[in-house]
Amino acid sequence: MNTRTLAEIPESRINDWRSMMPYIRPVITNPYYESPIWIEDDVTRKEFICLSSDSTVEEVELFLILLFGFNNIDPKLSFTESFNEILNEESVAISGGIAFFEDENNYIIPSCCSGLEDWEDLEESVVNRSSPWLGHDPSPGITYQSDHLFVWPDDPNESNNNLISIKFTIEEMLENIKEVRADLKEFIQQPLFQWIKLRDVDIAARMSEKMIQWFIKN
Repeated sequence: MNTRTLAEIPESRINDWRSMMPYIRPVITNPYYESPIWIEDDVTRKEFICLSSDSTVEEVELFLILLFGFNNIDPKLSFTESFNEILNEESVAISGGIAFFEDENNYIIPSCCSGLEDWEDLEESVVNRSSPWLGHDPSPGITYQSDHLFVWPDDPNESNNNLISIKFTIEEMLENIKEVRADLKEFIQQPLFQWIKLRDVDIAARMSEKMIQWFIKN
């Protein structure tokens, strides 16, 4: 049998192999709030946005539109007033959570009333082999079989015979959760920080620290 270690396999082949595996990403959903006056450009809305170090300026602005709108910050307040108000909050909520991808075209996103602030509940659920809250209408859920888990786009306990799940090993999911934590931290410390820093260095630093407290608790 011809075997090679991962270190001996070309990076391009490793990336091809990884691209065929299911994965998860931190996302926000439905950023359909009025834009604050300090976001000057007209931003095209999207159903959901993945957050990472690769997030674009437009995606950062959609995140801010949703964050401030969802938390009832008056869009007519100035830049400084808006950030001072939200920075006083002990906690925030924002629609989103974890999206599960089989590939770029097949995925399950969080439903209504799912919040990105609770994304870390997924890890506890996987460890305990339970299904976390992923929203409703539809109601995604997770089931377990041996060392695999299956993510369903709607309640798998109902009579939904046509549902197709996304399959992960438990190990794959736990590794993906680590990557989500890294993605969120990189989004906070890179594209989000840079966008705010261009307008106010002090607010950028304060916001970065607060975002870690809000969204990366463990």
